Amino acid sequence: MTKTVRKLRPADFWKVGEHESWFSDMSEQGLHIYDIGTHFAKFKKGERKQMEYRLELAKDKYISNDKIDLYKENGWDYIASDRYFHIFSAPTERKTKEVEFHSVEYMAVLKSLQRKMLLNLLVTVGGVALIHFILYRFWFLDNTKILLLIDGGLEVTLILAVINSLYIISGFKSWWGITRVRKKLIEGELIDHHKPWELSFLYNKITYIFNIVIAIIAIIIPIYQITKMDHLTLPREDTSLPIVRLESIEDNPNLVRKEWGNYVSVNWSAFAPIIYETVENGEEKTGEWTDPNNSYAPIIFSNIYQLRFQFLVDPLVKDLMKESNYESNDKNIFTETTHKKFDQLLIHEGDKVKEFIFVKENAVMYISYNGQVNADVIIDEAADKISLLTNK
Repeated sequence: MTKTVRKLRPADFWKVGEHESWFSDMSEQGLHIYDIGTHFAKFKKGERKQMEYRLELAKDKYISNDKIDLYKENGWDYIASDRYFHIFSAPTERKTKEVEFHSVEYMAVLKSLQRKMLLNLLVTVGGVALIHFILYRFWFLDNTKILLLIDGGLEVTLILAVINSLYIISGFKSWWGITRVRKKLIEGELIDHHKPWELSFLYNKITYIFNIVIAIIAIIIPIYQITKMDHLTLPREDTSLPIVRLESIEDNPNLVRKEWGNYVSVNWSAFAPIIYETVENGEEKTGEWTDPNNSYAPIIFSNIYQLRFQFLVDPLVKDLMKESNYESNDKNIFTETTHKKFDQLLIHEGDKVKEFIFVKENAVMYISYNGQVNADVIIDEAADKISLLTNK
């Protein structure tokens, strides 16, 4: 049984000389082309032979019998067709003749191929423009860009924008390459049938692998994110999660947790492998707060991030402050203070709400607390919890 081998093509279809040279070199290694696709060529393994190959660019994959007969009369055997060219071969020792080259017809084929490529390029540009519009609408118009990025949802859109942008660059490169070929034909320059292909192959291989890796990442990220996402009722007992609980800060035996509105939301993104959002509500009907007729009902809300990259810490902190300041006329409601257990500590104490932003290494914790507990109690508890994210 004849063994077949698939190999990545060395260059774009319009690089005729590189393909012909590559096929000849493969034949010397005992690999003989018998079929070709968009990215790969198929070879049959056999005896080492010295072969010559000729490629004729075409508007489509169809080849007439007259064309095959014309090459056969000149000593060339038809092998296969790509959507853009036909392949012919002959042993080096065979007395072959070059098929008469009609530059006008060849130029017409190149022009037709250029139009096809330009149309594909315009469609891709339209797709990229749509993606960029989405990014502009959901990211650049948002005042908290880093927070939106870290919370996830934009990674795949960004990757698609990169892939399509690379496709545009590649398409324009091919369009420009065909333009250069047409110019050389006008100047009377003939095709070099033994043009070196190694450099083109290296570039094509790197580009192909890079695109495959990016595409795989674009598929894996949302799937992995879905597996990591969860929305649970917050357990009554304290857990090993890095969450400041009401029970741990409220020194009140009469305080009970409300039956509703207590949850922990778990998320993941490429920029933050650990993301928590929590809400916990408590109630003491015998207590007094701002209104003696109401019960004491403290609530604590938190956003917790373990970032993958240290450089994201500062912009995330700024975005958390922006989000907190959104409904406030005061643009600098947070006050920074020093604390030996944090790299950064920001505090805002309002009439009813206390807000905190804690930073330690690559961990960031935002807490909003509505209750009567002193800020120092919350800070001490947060110091213990944030250490669970830093192992210190």
